[in-house]
Amino acid sequence: MCGIAGIMVKHENNVGDAMYRMLYEIRHRGCDATGTALYLDHPRDHVVARVSLRHPNEDLPLLRRIVSEHAELGECDLQRTNSPYTMARLTLQADKPDLDRLYRHINAEPSLCVHSMSDRMDIMKDVGTAEYLNEFAHLRDLKARHAIGHTRLATESIDNINFAHPFASELYPELTVVHNGQLTNYFTLRRRMQGKGIQCKTFNDSEIIAHYLAYKIKREGRTLEQALRSTLDDFDGVFSCLVATGSEIGAVRDRLGIKPVLYYQNDDLLLLGSEQVSFEAVDPDIFASELTPGEVRVWSKS
Repeated sequence: MCGIAGIMVKHENNVGDAMYRMLYEIRHRGCDATGTALYLDHPRDHVVARVSLRHPNEDLPLLRRIVSEHAELGECDLQRTNSPYTMARLTLQADKPDLDRLYRHINAEPSLCVHSMSDRMDIMKDVGTAEYLNEFAHLRDLKARHAIGHTRLATESIDNINFAHPFASELYPELTVVHNGQLTNYFTLRRRMQGKGIQCKTFNDSEIIAHYLAYKIKREGRTLEQALRSTLDDFDGVFSCLVATGSEIGAVRDRLGIKPVLYYQNDDLLLLGSEQVSFEAVDPDIFASELTPGEVRVWSKS
């Protein structure tokens, strides 16, 4: 059991604080790790990359060398997490083809893992509950237009920060996924993605969901809604997912309907999640609706 949460507001504001409160209220669904992806309303004039380092003394010089081959490096800050990993936050200037090559080059190194690389989105995750994530990332102080988040109960993949949600894909770095469930055809999907040239960094089935959706959208020209609908035929198992891009949040619930997805929407606010209690952390008077089994919905910030 894991917990998922999502929020979109009409005007950029302190979404980080709302996401913190939502994730804190569903910590009982999984406290192995907590993570979120926050989206700004407008792109920055630079790219921010977040990369985990297993051994900072050896890995940081390696990371700097790789970056120098593809991009102009601005700031490089190290942030301690509550896990054995250190997070490097880098500001970059580069064209998109160079950024694509940089993403793959970094992830080709076993001791490095790209968590996010975008001019408008940041992924932050840490072991433990939302309280630990806030200590490391100052989540409650962050402004955004929309966000998705996750509380993790590790089941079949190992418990470390690189296996925590949200996940992004090298094919579409602005697309992020949080997932509650289990894909029983994971290895089939993994081989299929690898056969298409996609680099898999972990053995978490949620990473494959990110790659799958990114491939459908970027290589096959599908919309987010179409890509989500295709999961109902291509994925085996039980699952509910929230997916965010720079302009949309989508949700899918498998046809068995074991894993819940709730939502609430008015003119100024969209909330999504596993439980009503997380919505009440934002507004105690909210009463949520529930996606039906096999339902797909997409909301746009416009």
